[in-house]
Amino acid sequence: MKWFFAITEKTLANDPDHGFIDCIRVAVRSARENTNLVPHMVFDGNPCEFTEEMRKEGVKVIFHRIHFYEKLKLAQEKQKPEWPNYMDTAAGAFMRLDLALLEHDEKFVLYTDCDVMFLKNPSLEFCKPEIFAACGQFGQQDYYTDMNSGVMILNLERIRNDLPAMVEFLCDNFNHISGYDQELLRIFYNSQWSPLSAKFNWKPYWGTNADARIVHFHGPKAPASRNLLNDHHYREHDPVFHTWRHWFFQNVAGYGVYVPVWEDFLQKSRNAYDGSVESCASFNLARE
Repeated sequence: MKWFFAITEKTLANDPDHGFIDCIRVAVRSARENTNLVPHMVFDGNPCEFTEEMRKEGVKVIFHRIHFYEKLKLAQEKQKPEWPNYMDTAAGAFMRLDLALLEHDEKFVLYTDCDVMFLKNPSLEFCKPEIFAACGQFGQQDYYTDMNSGVMILNLERIRNDLPAMVEFLCDNFNHISGYDQELLRIFYNSQWSPLSAKFNWKPYWGTNADARIVHFHGPKAPASRNLLNDHHYREHDPVFHTWRHWFFQNVAGYGVYVPVWEDFLQKSRNAYDGSVESCASFNLARE
């Protein structure tokens, strides 16, 4: 099965807390070791050292910007001018919808966020949803009330058919949606998607699960979680970090199990490149 994830050059160049370069390295390395997925990275930006690294890792790199970027930008500027940095995130978040325009050989594909780790082959070939399939957001059974778009099986034929109407709806109702792809999909499809078992989008704040196939660092990413494991007072007075601390302390033991596994995959990825430990700033990314 083809697996897609997406990121923007700007996100990588302005990433103080998430560590998305290392998140992607872990996602790709764990997929190579534990799955038969065929990885594809959709990249909004120019060729750079990181895209070359991904290519050498066996990832098909697709350079692309969402086709409705300018239309969405105008809607944001008109309806939510107080969100000047909205498009920085939106350019990557809405990329999953454009997969319908990029992939024509397969009807069903797996899409994940970049902050995932594959512990077992998901074997999701059985899943052929009418629209898309997704797991719960904060609760393991919140399939319909609060779905999470961080792991999805997409029916590209259906998304392709609905995409023009979806984009119009998004831009005409931007104030009402007030979010990104997840909020749009919830409203536009009105709970008509298919449920996926929580094991395909397992969150560390749920604890541990011996049958988890995909672990999603939804909330605090692994690097920040390591800091919290080492020091429970880490950034305790930082209002920006408050939400991440909240989810971390829902189940410290879960992070205590999954963060070291994540770190092992990261070390394997770095060892493959002569032990290099480049941060985002080390890559030639910040090009306008």
